[in-house]
Amino acid sequence: MHQFMQLMYIMTIIIGAMCFGIQTMAAFKNLDVSNDIVRSKKMTGFFAIILVFNMCDFLTVFLDGHVDMQNIAWILIIENVLEVALAYCLINVEAEYANEQPKGWLPAFFIALGSVILWTDTLYATGTLAISENMYMAVMIGLNMMPLAVTAFFCVIYMKKVIKSGAGRVAAVYLSIYNIVFVFLCFVVTVSIIDSRTTWNYIEDDKTVYIVFWFIFNILNAMLVWRSCKINDDQETYDSTYNMEKRLEMIAAETGLSGREKEIAMLIYEGKSNDEIGDILFLSTNTVKVHTSNLYKKLGVNNRVQAVQKIMGKD
Repeated sequence: MHQFMQLMYIMTIIIGAMCFGIQTMAAFKNLDVSNDIVRSKKMTGFFAIILVFNMCDFLTVFLDGHVDMQNIAWILIIENVLEVALAYCLINVEAEYANEQPKGWLPAFFIALGSVILWTDTLYATGTLAISENMYMAVMIGLNMMPLAVTAFFCVIYMKKVIKSGAGRVAAVYLSIYNIVFVFLCFVVTVSIIDSRTTWNYIEDDKTVYIVFWFIFNILNAMLVWRSCKINDDQETYDSTYNMEKRLEMIAAETGLSGREKEIAMLIYEGKSNDEIGDILFLSTNTVKVHTSNLYKKLGVNNRVQAVQKIMGKD
């Protein structure tokens, strides 16, 4: 059974690495994909953290019986910090898809929270922080629920805008799945940390729960990447020699795009975020948002995905 779980984790890591690699190429090489989530550079960080999570879980199984359980528990501390990083990435992914700018204080908040969690758990693990098991459990639950609460607050706002904008059904489904995944991780990671540091044992087969969960989740990610990168007859681009600038000229003449809006349309097609567009064109992010909003109205679309599809003639 132990060797079977190791094999399952290796397969899960391979699938996760494949998803991360393909998504990274799609984001940074501007591959032709049908789903803007796969094109997002922020999604690269999300997939990277998931891959590191998988590796950490594999180490807990691989090292079980070879090293002291106290050493394995340190891996769970790393996962506790990764949970905070995953929360920040999830907020950024959904904010980008909802065409919103995340709050400026969020990076400092999540860095501070991750530092506090790392510091508190390290002190308790080394015996420096002398508190009871009940107090330790209360502290860890409180700290781990903070990223969950903040993420839930912002993701509810962004998901409402995603659904209201009429974005792709597949994207909305996957963003909802990622929210559920994060809630599950907050629960399991918190309980696993408490189990490793106290005499309680809330989840007896936590390793089995982890591997089944990660395997299914990575399969879903692989399906997303494969479906987004697969190009059928109806999704082919016009011609490898077709000049996209000429097509934008035609669209601009038909819809009345200004010169600035045409520039922004090209950068959106290239997968640039609002911040990146602002840096390239020497505009503020708010100015880019105004131009983008006007661009959407003239193209008759509601979001970046539909705008790219319109530009490519896939509407």
